Amino acid sequence: MFKKEARDIYKKKKQQLSASQRSKMDDLILIQFQQVSLPFLTSILSFYPIDAHHEINTFLLTDYLAFRNPHLQIAYPKINFATAHMDAIISDEQTVFQLNQYGISEPGHTSIIEPGALDAVLVPLLAFDEQGHRVGYGKGFYDKFLSNCREDCLKIGLSYFEPEPVIEDADEFDVPLNICITPQKIYVF
Repeated sequence: MFKKEARDIYKKKKQQLSASQRSKMDDLILIQFQQVSLPFLTSILSFYPIDAHHEINTFLLTDYLAFRNPHLQIAYPKINFATAHMDAIISDEQTVFQLNQYGISEPGHTSIIEPGALDAVLVPLLAFDEQGHRVGYGKGFYDKFLSNCREDCLKIGLSYFEPEPVIEDADEFDVPLNICITPQKIYVF
């Protein structure tokens, strides 16, 4: 399957999920996530789920990680669309999130954590394949960002759906996942 086809198919599949189906699958993803043997984490980049896109509730996972890793720094992306650059902004309970021009919630302040300082990244995706290649929304922000992370930084995908056999047009700029978690299974690449 090619990326464009995967984007079209999986956007539609996500939109067909009801709120109760998504809530149940979010709980199942959390249960699978809790089975992953993660090292002690000091910093992680998550993403603020876009409800209109029916994205996975990452707050369940970050709450669990914060409980397991005292003093965990949780960052969220802030994107400069003019320069196609993404920063990781450290956030806490007092952080105010604001919608950007594309309806994405971003932290209002600018306490940047460098990609090389992150232990893990929760990576949004529409689809993924059995080799760990993911299909995002097509702007390349995450691949550019992930290419600047340490080699041992865990790249963790989250998906309501199981993988495709292969994403045929994956290229050298696509940064593969280390792990992808679905409601049914943990995939390790």
